Amino acid sequence: MSLLQTLLKKGLRATVRDIKAYGRDVLALKSDVSVIADIQSMVNKTIEKFSKIDILVNNAGVYTPAPFLEKDEAAFDRVVAVNQKGVFFCTQLVAREMVKRKYGKIIGICSSTARIGVPMYSDYGGTKGAMLAMTRAMAAELSPFGINVNAIACGLTPETSTFRSTNFPQEDLKFMVNMTPMRRTGTVDDYTAFAVLLASDEASFITGQTISVDGGVSMP
Repeated sequence: MSLLQTLLKKGLRATVRDIKAYGRDVLALKSDVSVIADIQSMVNKTIEKFSKIDILVNNAGVYTPAPFLEKDEAAFDRVVAVNQKGVFFCTQLVAREMVKRKYGKIIGICSSTARIGVPMYSDYGGTKGAMLAMTRAMAAELSPFGINVNAIACGLTPETSTFRSTNFPQEDLKFMVNMTPMRRTGTVDDYTAFAVLLASDEASFITGQTISVDGGVSMP
């Protein structure tokens, strides 16, 4: 995830050069996860280059904060297409490859809005609630094939490019911080260590879980 933030800041070509400087091979692809043909092409090219996919991180997400009574159909459809449809079919098409090898780690980047009601996020929270449910259902089906499916429910994270693009009102940000027991927003680094754990064999007995990393905001 920190890699993706770097990519957004520095550009695709620069990020590819940085990865290669560590002696790693890399394949950079531009895809729209709301388009199944794009997903299939991404999977095919990855398999062609690396012969396998060990880890999938469903990190793509969009949102446009707006009052529930003012949400329009076009914005709603875009959020659902990327956040819900995209997760479903990225996972399905990648899992088909993982099943062949009986191994895989699938990690969803979820949100605390799946568990708590947040004004202005009715459609976004709904899609993240769907991710929470899909994580459990997919884990139930894929576990016999040696595939772990988990998610991380992140808290409010102002440093992400998606957040910055929304012009989030400062008074709302202050309200969210005051709602959080740890009295701060999240950072990308708060989530990366846990994502690395879930992607490793150290977490081989964890599946179907959505773990909150949100400063305690979603505690019961």
